[in-house]
Order: sequence, then C-alpha cells, then structure tokens
Amino acid sequence: MKSKPGQLVPSIEECVKALADTLVRIERPETDRSENVAPIVSFLLATLAKMPDYLRVAFRILTLVFDAWPLVVTGKPFHRLDLAGRINQVEQWNQSRLVFRQALIAFYRSFVIFGLYSELSKEDAYRGVCTKQD
Repeated sequence: MKSKPGQLVPSIEECVKALADTLVRIERPETDRSENVAPIVSFLLATLAKMPDYLRVAFRILTLVFDAWPLVVTGKPFHRLDLAGRINQVEQWNQSRLVFRQALIAFYRSFVIFGLYSELSKEDAYRGVCTKQD
C-alpha cells in the first residue's frame, strides 16, 4: 500500500526518496535543492526489487522501521522530517551500537554514492559531447 505524500504513515518509496536526498546532501553539501535524485531513487528501488526474497523482505522491513523510528518523538515519519532532522537520524543510526542500523545506512549510502557519481559521470560525458559538437 503506497502512502500519499501528505500522509504520516511509513512508506518504503517515500523513505527511500528522503534517504537518498539526505545522503546526497551529506555527500555533496555544496549541491542545491535542484539536485535531481529521481534516477538514484529509481536505482535504489530497482536494487531492492532484485534482491533475493530473504534479503528483500528484511531490507523492506528495516526500511519501514527506519521510516517509522521518529514517529514516537516527532509525530512524523523520517520522510516528513526537515533536512536537519533527517541528517540527525542518519548519523544516529550510522553511529549506533546496533549493527543492523549501521548496516542499513551503509547499504543505502553505498548505493546512493554509486548512483550519484554514475549520474554525475553521465552529465559530464553529455557536456563533453555537447562541447565537442559546438
């Protein structure tokens, strides 16, 4: 069941989108809001969909737990927090003594960075082709 953007329920798609945006901003703080994370989100969701069943189910559950985590304190899921709140939660999970929390952030960070730099490489290649044609 997909949630509508205004709903305050945990959502895998919305969480992945917010997490990708947050990790891109942590990795490249100089980027502005116009940084397009849609291709990275598509890549992450496709990666999750292609996992073996036993991993896919575990990562979906962990992603929902991650999205729901701040509900008790803030009344909002992760994907509805402001940027500072999202960065704070990512850092808390990354520095947690619970290995599954660290592993979830490491998984998403690895794939976000891969997707980000793949997109930047495509943009650079496109700019190079356009420059050579001019």
